[in-house]
This record gives sequence, structure tokens and C-alpha cells, in this order.
Amino acid sequence: MAKVEKKAGKTRIILFTGKGGVGKTSVAASTAMLLASRGKRTLIISTDPAHSLSDAFGVQIGAAVTEITHNLHAQEISVIEAINDHWENLKGYLTGLFSSQGLDPISSEEIATLPGFDEASELLYVNDYMKEGKYDVIVMDSAPTGESLKLLSFPEAMSWYMEKLFPISRTTARIVRPIMKPFSSIPLPDDSIFKSMEGLYESLREVRGILTDESITSIRLVCTPDRMSMNETRRAYTYLLLYGYPVDAVIVNKIFRSNTGDFFQNWRKSQEEIMAEIDNSFQDLHIFKLYLSKDEPTGMERLSEMGNDLYGDQDPLEVFAHSIPISYDKHDNFVTARIRLPFATKERLNLYNKGGELVIELDNWRRVFYLPQTLANKNPTAAEFNNGYLLIDLK
Repeated sequence: MAKVEKKAGKTRIILFTGKGGVGKTSVAASTAMLLASRGKRTLIISTDPAHSLSDAFGVQIGAAVTEITHNLHAQEISVIEAINDHWENLKGYLTGLFSSQGLDPISSEEIATLPGFDEASELLYVNDYMKEGKYDVIVMDSAPTGESLKLLSFPEAMSWYMEKLFPISRTTARIVRPIMKPFSSIPLPDDSIFKSMEGLYESLREVRGILTDESITSIRLVCTPDRMSMNETRRAYTYLLLYGYPVDAVIVNKIFRSNTGDFFQNWRKSQEEIMAEIDNSFQDLHIFKLYLSKDEPTGMERLSEMGNDLYGDQDPLEVFAHSIPISYDKHDNFVTARIRLPFATKERLNLYNKGGELVIELDNWRRVFYLPQTLANKNPTAAEFNNGYLLIDLK
């Protein structure tokens, strides 16, 4: 498979996710150690609420960026500090709003942390570090699959709110504020709050642009050779493609060696069968294989060994597969949008037009599908699901 060239001079992002217990943190930490040892200025950040980077490295890591060793820094993001850093104005307004209605200060502050604030705040740190340009690579030890998808889907959900409801709410507040002020104790947001929202929205747009650019970001799925893990990895790959994110590799961890003895014979046979299915399922991705170690992969020395075992002579910064989640085929009088959903089924897929917006639902995930500006005047006229692709005709 042809490799994709990385654009020179850009910070790379490598994001790892997978089912809980597959060794995602160890894989991320060993990748970071290898990159640092090869002279890359590396930052590894954990966005998993149950942080375990400190356990992996054997070094205390906190909410602030901490130097681990030469060329390697680490951070376990604190949701509270992230919200305070990026959402201070809006949270302050909401806390005051709830307090004005008689809610106690502690409850007001808790409720002011609206759903999605934590995910958005973690993404905004990525944007900050990209703009600083201090690092050659940012390795993300992301949360297990479901939480990672919430994290990655938030910018698009925020886009819908900002483009559809935000202009209305801002205009309404500007009109109502002087009328309501003498008669109501409810504080209405002033322009500084709306400006803060606009700035945050723009930052989230930038983050989504970064994370969907395969020359910058590679998402790598970590799994183990068992059926539950493989099936979740298939679903995760499909959901990530639905949102347009580039996946370039699968890391299969904890594979039994052939010399593990007769006691593990059935396990080895089962793993061999699953490995064959993984090879067949992810033919368009690079598949890395890591054998189960006799030692727990903790501490910098062991992580360095694991990184060498994982990549060998390969460069972890390489883009290992060219993924095109969405493409457009032009015909004489219409365009067909091709959305790759490799492990979806027709029964799990729902497609409908709501208020002129094309909505795609797959299991519990929903995406409002926005057309590129050049096709903004097109409307969906027909759709079908065929051979792992959702095909939508636009006229």
C-alpha cells in the first residue's frame, strides 16, 4: 500500500484508542518513548478520565505538563482545570444564573459544567499546543472507545449549535436585555459571553480541521486478539470514518507466542483464528502485532523495549495508510457522495432529511452531514448502502 507523505514542518498527532484493558496506555507511552529517543520533541497527553500514564512511566504526572526525560513531556489533563482555562467566562455566567434562582453555590458550579464541556476543553489543549509549535509530535492516550467518540464528535455538534441557534440567541439577548433588566433578577448574557463562545467555537473548528487532516493526525486502534475486542474495533473504525477521521493502523496487543506451552494451546488456536479475521477485516490499514510479554510493560526501560518491539525500524510518525472517509463522484447532472462505513449494515443505518439537513444515524451515533461549499446548492435525492459504502446522490 502506498504511503502518504507527511507535510514538512508540521507537528504530528498520533491518537490511540481502544476497548478498556487492551493496553492502549502502554502502546501510547511506548510510542512516545521511542519518538523521544529518536530525537523528536514529544508530548504525551492523557484524555482518559481514569489516567494511568503515571503508572506506565513510574513517574508522578499531573495536570501541568511534566518533563519525564530528555525530549519527553507528559500531561494528565484535569477536566476541572481544563474548563477553568477555556470556559471561564461562560461557566462564570452560568454559575451566576443558577445562583440567582436560589441554587446553592456548589450545585450552581456543578450544573454550570454543561455536557460536552470536558471533552471540548481537552481538545482545546491540543489546539493550544499546535499553535505553540514546541513539539514535533503529540501522542494522545485517549479514553476507551465510547468516550473517545464523544470527544471527537463534539466539535461537529458544537458547529450545529453555533450555526443554527447561536445567532438567534445572541440577537434575542441583545433585544430582550434592556427590556428585562428592570423587571427580572435573571442575568442575561452580555456581549463578552457571546464573544467568548465565538472564540471557543472557532478554536473547536480549528481542532476538527487538525484532527481530520491525515497529514497531521493519525488515529490508531488498539485491540487484543479476542472476538469482543475485534468487534468493538470494527465498530470504532466505522464510527470514526462516519465523522471523517483518519485511521491508519491497528495494533493487536497481547498475542501469545508459540512457546507458551500446552496449557495455552486452545487460547493460541483461538487467537490465530481471530488474527486471520483481523487481517481480513483491516486490509486497508497497517496492522502491528505485539506479543505478550513476561514482564508488565511499566517503567521507562520496559516501555523503550516495547516501542522497539512494536515499530522496529519503522518511523512511528509515518502515515501508514491512506484513508478517504468521504469522497465525491461527479456525473453529468448530479454528484454522488461516497461515505465509507465498512462494518455497518443496512439495518443499523438510518438516513433522513430534517429541515434541509442530511442526518446520518449509525447505532447510537448521529452526524449532521454538511456538504462542502462547492456543493452547498445540492440536495440529496436518493441514497443506498452498497458494499460498505453509503452512496448519496446530490442534485
